[in-house]
Amino acid sequence: MFNYLHFTDQFGSYLYSDDFQAFLAETFTDLSRYNVLESDYIQSELLHIALGFTNDDAVIDEDELIVLEPGQPVFSHLNIYPNPDLQYLLPFEISFSDTRNNVFKKAGEPTQTNHEVSPILDKHFLIDHYKIGDLVLSIDYDPDDEHINFIQIRDNNIVAHLKL
Repeated sequence: MFNYLHFTDQFGSYLYSDDFQAFLAETFTDLSRYNVLESDYIQSELLHIALGFTNDDAVIDEDELIVLEPGQPVFSHLNIYPNPDLQYLLPFEISFSDTRNNVFKKAGEPTQTNHEVSPILDKHFLIDHYKIGDLVLSIDYDPDDEHINFIQIRDNNIVAHLKL
């Protein structure tokens, strides 16, 4: 069973702290390596989850693509993707089989909705955001059939660029 609280309890942990490394070792067997040049995430293909990090003090030479200072990555958000082999305990008892209308019935009206076309990616987005205390639940839907593509949960106090 995937319980989102098991992960959100770890928000604010430094990636390289002994306690967080023990949490990772107990929870995952297949995590990718953290590389601030490539992504803010480390991923588990088995669990269909991406752990996101805020790393405000990393210093990168953008021209040479060199890490000058690695910084202190802080666990601040996670993306959860559907996995038919897992049972999920998610906020509002949402499941990946829910449509947007089902989510509205369970969670109510969202705090904020982003319904737009990204000219850079040439892609249509439909994302509902719910504020739950210090957490933000963002549900990314397929804009055509309004089924859930993925769910992001983040600490609203840590992820400044995504603050709601």
